[in-house]
Amino acid sequence: MKKYYLIGIPLTFIVIFNLGYVFHDLLMGTWLHEKEAAISRESYIIPAIALAFLLYSIIQSFLLPIFYFYAKTQYNWGIFKTAIAFGALIGFLWDALQGGIIEYATFNMPIEVVFVDSGFHVVEGIYTAVILAFFYSKFNRQLLEK
Repeated sequence: MKKYYLIGIPLTFIVIFNLGYVFHDLLMGTWLHEKEAAISRESYIIPAIALAFLLYSIIQSFLLPIFYFYAKTQYNWGIFKTAIAFGALIGFLWDALQGGIIEYATFNMPIEVVFVDSGFHVVEGIYTAVILAFFYSKFNRQLLEK
């Protein structure tokens, strides 16, 4: 395994886990709990949340270089333009498309919660991909080539 994965995966996990807490509890916690009162748990299952973020971190960390080398070849994109597009795509696919729509369809979830939460996860994907891009570019000079 390349050494930048050994640091990139935990780095992504730390960023995404803490960013999720800040958004879902500190910034939007009261509003989300009010909107989701009928379906919310009394307390979160933190190990399940951590597992989801760990899987997200592994997937994003391994796929960003693959996506980058394709985008560089096909579109002549640099690492940061690629990271923004890739992060938005991963954020959308990971939460907005699958999670948001299914939660709305299976729970009594207000649609505004789906839009707010899914929108956050798209932005979150961009943040983590850009951080990974910056970090990876320090370890792999090929990532800086156009």
